[in-house]
Amino acid sequence: PAKWQSGFMLHPGGVNLHDWAEVYFEGVGWVPVDQSFGIPPFAEDNDTRYFFSNGIDAYRLIVNDDFSAPLVPEKHFTRSETVDFQRGEVEWKGGNLYFDKWTWDIDVQIIPQK
Repeated sequence: PAKWQSGFMLHPGGVNLHDWAEVYFEGVGWVPVDQSFGIPPFAEDNDTRYFFSNGIDAYRLIVNDDFSAPLVPEKHFTRSETVDFQRGEVEWKGGNLYFDKWTWDIDVQIIPQK
C-alpha cells in the first residue's frame, strides 16, 4: 500500500510546505518515498551528499495524515483549502479568512545536544 502525506520539509537550507508519498512494508511500517530531492548541486562533501540521499526522512514534519477530512471543530464557512491543511484554516464570526488575507511564518531553530 501507498499513501499521500503532507506537512513541512525542514531540511538545511529550506523550510517549506511539502507533500510526499509513503509506502508500507510489512515488518517495517510506513516509509517515506520522495522524488523531490536528489543530491543537490551544492553537496560538495560526503556528509551533505549522505544527508540528501539517505538521511532526510527525519526532517519531514507531518501535518496531514489524510486528505479532504472534516475539521474538528467543524468550520462554519467554506474552507480555504479543501484537500490540504498545511497552513491551517482561519475564520471569524464574519467569515473565512482566505490565505491571501493573512500571513504565516515558520522558524526552525536547531538546539545543540549536550
